[in-house]
Amino acid sequence: MTSASQSPAVVISTYRSLAKLVSRLPEKQRTGAWNQLREGFRRHADETSPEKIAQLIHEAGEKIAFLRIVTPKPMPGKNNTQSGITRWVYRSSGEKDAGGHGTKRKTGMVVSNFDGNNLDPCSVTRHNHQLKRMGFVNNLHAKGLF
Repeated sequence: MTSASQSPAVVISTYRSLAKLVSRLPEKQRTGAWNQLREGFRRHADETSPEKIAQLIHEAGEKIAFLRIVTPKPMPGKNNTQSGITRWVYRSSGEKDAGGHGTKRKTGMVVSNFDGNNLDPCSVTRHNHQLKRMGFVNNLHAKGLF
């Protein structure tokens, strides 16, 4: 149970945690979740009983735990806020693409000059270095005397 002096800070922290999780929900679920979050906190705004506040914070904590499971994780290194920035990609024909899909590379086989008939010199050098590092200096033990 939290004391009366801590409950406003705990309530605000709980609201912020729920708001952050609701903002990561898919667009279809987000508006209903925002309304439910606001109405739930406004409905109990005049609550003064410490036991009731502790019970409501516990219920909110259970919702936070559920939303952490359900909501997608934010992408690391990406701007996770809705900043309203649009990326425009200009194609060679002069038209612009708002989706930003014009910079995707073609996926396919990697073209290399080295196949089964000729070896990559860098790979051969690395292989020989690793053999020496592991102690395989020569193969006289496998050849025998002749």
